[in-house]
Amino acid sequence: MYPLKCTPIVKTMIWGEESWQVSCRADAMSVIENGKLAGKTLADAGFSPEKFPLLVKIIHARDALSVQVHPGDEYVQARGNTGNTGKSELWYILEPPTDGEIILGLKEGTTRKQFEAAIANGTVESCLNRKKVARGDTIRIPAGLVHALTPGTVVAEIQQNSDITYRLYDFGRVDADGNPRKLHIEDALAVINFGNAGGGNLPFVVEVRETSGIYRPPNIRRDIVYICLEGSAIFSASGETVRLDSRESILVPAKVYDLMIEGNATILKAEPICPPPHSMSVKERP
Repeated sequence: MYPLKCTPIVKTMIWGEESWQVSCRADAMSVIENGKLAGKTLADAGFSPEKFPLLVKIIHARDALSVQVHPGDEYVQARGNTGNTGKSELWYILEPPTDGEIILGLKEGTTRKQFEAAIANGTVESCLNRKKVARGDTIRIPAGLVHALTPGTVVAEIQQNSDITYRLYDFGRVDADGNPRKLHIEDALAVINFGNAGGGNLPFVVEVRETSGIYRPPNIRRDIVYICLEGSAIFSASGETVRLDSRESILVPAKVYDLMIEGNATILKAEPICPPPHSMSVKERP
């Protein structure tokens, strides 16, 4: 195996754009661009959608996203939602919002009863906590935390390999047919972590590093995704060399032992910390 660069999957949304940089999902499968596996999907290359731990995106919010919350693993499993885990995520702020603030959590002391009343009488926005952010900030969003990007924000998003979002407020917007977008109030209320804003762990770790010259990261025998946040860098291993420019990503499979990174860049490394140690079946390894 060698470092795999994938063609981004671009999704146009009512509020902006998502670029799915590395995705191993049956409904959105990345295609490899480089090396002997070029033209094959990650599934063709032996990666398992059921085991692959991460989904990596670049998100550009031209308008506010819906106010939303994601479930944890136990809630998803209890409902037999196949093809998904829970959904914890992390944002790296590439460009801050126009007004400098994102929506993160509920105001301190907000109870479920108070929030239900706000949903019923249309005063949800009065319950939302806003947080100042700047370029280069990292924002943890564990399952159960209410959140939304606001206009002008661009982020690199690292998340569990899940596509479950419970919308609880959408600023009165309608879809192309003039209908309000679907909300998921019951599920959202069931998973919001009232009284513990920002609590909970993420099943992955993220490291941001400034590289200058040559850097040889240690091999940890897990599939790792790198994002070039600024600058450019060359990734080399197993006889394959590929260049990453700003806001491009690469998947380094667990069996790559000799990775070398060269260049002047800000690099984000996303590494799962939960088993399995890799997302490929031994029998399927090319």
